[in-house]
Amino acid sequence: MKFLLLLYLIVFNLLGAEIVDTKLKTKAELEAIERHAIVFGTGDATKVYVFVDPLCRYSRALMKKIYENKMLQLSNTYYIFLYRLPRIESEKTMHYILESSNPKEALIEVMIDEEIIDTDSVKAKPSTLKALKEIAKVGATLDMTQRPYMISFDKESKYCRVSEGSASCLEEFE
Repeated sequence: MKFLLLLYLIVFNLLGAEIVDTKLKTKAELEAIERHAIVFGTGDATKVYVFVDPLCRYSRALMKKIYENKMLQLSNTYYIFLYRLPRIESEKTMHYILESSNPKEALIEVMIDEEIIDTDSVKAKPSTLKALKEIAKVGATLDMTQRPYMISFDKESKYCRVSEGSASCLEEFE
């Protein structure tokens, strides 16, 4: 009986260690692509990583909530990553945003102001394509199927909160 109990504890500890390693790996992967993010807010209470498709109406609705609520931006920092939904042809729009002289203003123009832009002449640099590829790799690791997708880490917490899809993301801000 003692042997079975000891064996159970060893297996439980090994599985628990793997779960912790996975969480730390996810956070490290997100921090590694922070340089590709468009940042909103300056708060240090929570780091929120948001994956959006610039042509997705749910992503646009979330971005409007973040942009309009200055209190959220004072308490949190939002790292916005452009990650295409397979059913929406938004690759050229993502290139337009990232290739502009001010990607944050271009994102506001496209997602919040919903301006129609001409993307026919946009040619992405290799660095932009590489950034989008790195973001997509992390997105695939997290098994994202919908946009917007949010994952947040509270200050000094080893746990995260994950939101999949439109309803749960938008409810958090209302």
